[in-house]
Parts: sequence; C-alpha cells; structure tokens
Amino acid sequence: MIKLLEQLRRTAFWTLDWFKGGKIGRHYREVKLIQNNPRSPKSIALREGHLAKIIGHAVKTVPYYFDISEKEVSLEHFPVVNKQIVREQFGLMRSQTYMNKYSHQVLTSGSTGKPFKILHDKNKRDRNTADTIFFAERAGFKVGAKLYYLRLWDKQYQLGKLKSFVQNMHAQSVDDLGEENIAQLLQGFEQSKSAINLLAYTSALDSICKYLDEHYQRPLKCTTTSAIAVAEALGPVVKEKMAKYFNVEVISRYSNSENGILSQQRLNETEGHFEINAASYHVEILDLNHDRPVKKGEVGRIVITDLFNYSMPLIRYDTGDVGMMAENPETGSWVFTKVDGRKMDMFTNTKGEYISSHIIHHILQFKGIEQFQFVQEGKKYVIKLKMAEKLDARDEDALKKQYLEYFGDDALLKIQYVDDIPLLASGKRKLVVNKTKGSKPTPPSTSKQEEDSIDFMLTP
Repeated sequence: MIKLLEQLRRTAFWTLDWFKGGKIGRHYREVKLIQNNPRSPKSIALREGHLAKIIGHAVKTVPYYFDISEKEVSLEHFPVVNKQIVREQFGLMRSQTYMNKYSHQVLTSGSTGKPFKILHDKNKRDRNTADTIFFAERAGFKVGAKLYYLRLWDKQYQLGKLKSFVQNMHAQSVDDLGEENIAQLLQGFEQSKSAINLLAYTSALDSICKYLDEHYQRPLKCTTTSAIAVAEALGPVVKEKMAKYFNVEVISRYSNSENGILSQQRLNETEGHFEINAASYHVEILDLNHDRPVKKGEVGRIVITDLFNYSMPLIRYDTGDVGMMAENPETGSWVFTKVDGRKMDMFTNTKGEYISSHIIHHILQFKGIEQFQFVQEGKKYVIKLKMAEKLDARDEDALKKQYLEYFGDDALLKIQYVDDIPLLASGKRKLVVNKTKGSKPTPPSTSKQEEDSIDFMLTP
C-alpha cells in the first residue's frame, strides 16, 4: 500500500507537469542527457547554446552589462561579480524585459549574516526542480518517496501540512533537534512502513549519530534508501557512522540558495569527487587574488555562470568558495576534486600558506568531543571544545602536537573548553573561523564546504 501511494504521488507529479506544458520534464530529460553524456556533440552544443543565449540576453537587457559590446561578446568580457556587488547594484542587475514578469525572491543570510537577495524567473525555478530530481535520483531517491528534510525551517521555506503530505516530506528544523526530538525521530524511523530518505545538514546527521552512539549502539531497524548531506563539510566519521546505523552511503551535495545544485558526490565514488552540474552552470576556477584562470592542479575561487536565470543573470559569479576542478577521464564529466570552503574560512599556516579545512576532522580521534570549532587570528589558533570531561594532559599534548604540524612550530595554539558553540542564524555551526585581517592565502599545487541548501521544491 505504501509503495502504491508513493507511485501515485510520482505519477501525479509528472501528470500535473504534463498538463502545465511538461516544462520540468523537458528540463529533466536535458539534464539527464548532458550529465550522462557530457562528451556527446548534442550535449556540447546544448551547453554552448545556453551560455551564448544568457550572455547575449544580459548585454541587451541588463543595465549593469550595457557597456559590453554586443558584436563580439564572450564570457571573458564580463567582470567577476560577488554578493557585495549584487547587493549594491541590485537594480542594475535585473533584466529590463523581466521587470513585469513573475520573479521568485530568494533570500539568504549565508554564513556572514548579511542578507542577500536574488530573483529567479519561472523557467529558472523549473530548471532547479529538474536538477533536484535528477541529483536526488543519483543518490537513490525517487519522487514520491518519504523524505526527511533536516534544515533550518525559517519563514521562507516553511511547509504547510498539505504541501508536506503531497510531497511526502517530514520537515525537521535543526534548531529544535535536542535529545527528545532525536529520540522521537529515531522512533519514527523504526516504526515507519516506508523506506527512509534523508536530506540534512551534516551537523544534524552528526548529532543523530552521536545520540545513536550513546543510546542505541546498534543498526536501526529501518530501510534507508538515500542520504544526502548539505550545508557543511561531510567528514569520514559521519559517513562511517551513517553506514553503521542506517546501512546507507551518505553523499555530500554542494549547492547554494542563489543558484541551486552546483555539484554532488556520486555513489560508490572512492575519490569523493563532486560531479559538477554542467547542464545548468558554466564553472570557472580563478586565482584566489586575481580574475584569471588557475593553472591545472591548483586551487582557486569557484566562479559560476548560471545558464537559466534570465530574470537576474548571475554571470561569472564568485560563490565565495574555493576548489579544484578536473575532467573525469572515464566519463568525460567535470568534477570538483576538492571543494574546500569559503575563502574567508580557510586556514593559513604561520607562513601564510593555505591549509585544507579538512584537517579539522582529525580531532575526532580524541574521544568525548561533542562540539568543536577552530579559530585563527594571525599566528594565534584556538581550538574550542565542548566536552563532558576535559582531555587529560597527555591527550592535550598529542592534539597540540598534531595541529602544530599543520599550523607551524611557531604557532600560538590554545585549547579552550566551552559550554556550547552556538548555531549561526542559518542553523549551521561554523567549524572554522578565520579572524585574520587582510590575509591572502597562497594556493597549493594540490588540494570545507559550507553552502546554503536549495529549497527542495517538488511542486510543478
């Protein structure tokens, strides 16, 4: 009966889309074609065509780009923009032809706390829905299946009971995820007649796994078909515990509210690479300090051109994140070999050289740590720990020794015990805080991801 209801939801979704012109379906088929056949002439032509159309549209209808010549327009003629520029030039960055058309307002505070607004036209919304369906399927999810979505459910994203029922979604806010609610959630999992699908902040999955460590210490008696971690870096400990307790491979998604799903890990992908959503975005990796492409094998700023937002085109948009990109020689698809978080939240050692934020996860080898946060200010480094009992002197020394190897022998490293590390307004917990003023990290030749998760909208 449960599977029949899920099938009915899936059929109803696509039937309703068909009655409305089949727009999501067409987008979905194109995304599937491009992502599964990236080297095919048709895929290449589609991507090049979308890029040419969006930049042509921008120079003709967006005042911010009116000084770019329409005769020989190409992507490199466009300046790199960022959140601050979009905030300051909001009116000039809107397409004049979409002023009186439908525009969906997307608001995000991001990790800085400063409000940021962008507008999406209806076709962009349909493309995002198609992207969501495709990449959810990559993880094992099907439209109509039971989804548990753990994020900060603020006013922008709140679902009513009817919409929750139609989408078969359980919305759990991470700001209300104490032990009592985790216990109720797990009880619901084990009593559910449906297979479980999880879409959650990584920190929420971490909290659930820690509760299971303390109270269950056994696999859950439920079937989990997919698990996608968003908004924060996914470390190996959470992956291992999710496999232990849920018998599922959790994969990480890299997305933001202003654009959508930018990339996602593949199942059984041993390298942990992120498959880039080349169907909907053109991606560049630019130097950390200059608007020029990095050399092969170097880390740089992730700069994307949204191929479908005609209401407010984001062309050469600096996401604020850094990473490294390469082509998969077997599939021909482009991947992020590293997605290493926001430039403002990267570590540098005492020489000013960039260090991957993934080193923070080594701290979990020390038992009893409930929460942690790394703070850097120049050559001063503080590791904040929330623990029931402090580390003994031996473990403290071992922890300091390990991280001094990364930061430098001349680093001033302190361990600080705290009662709590508060969540950001976005519901996420920042694991790395760099207070160093004017730091300009030097990129390494080889390579955290923190992003706002896109609204999981499945209503055509």
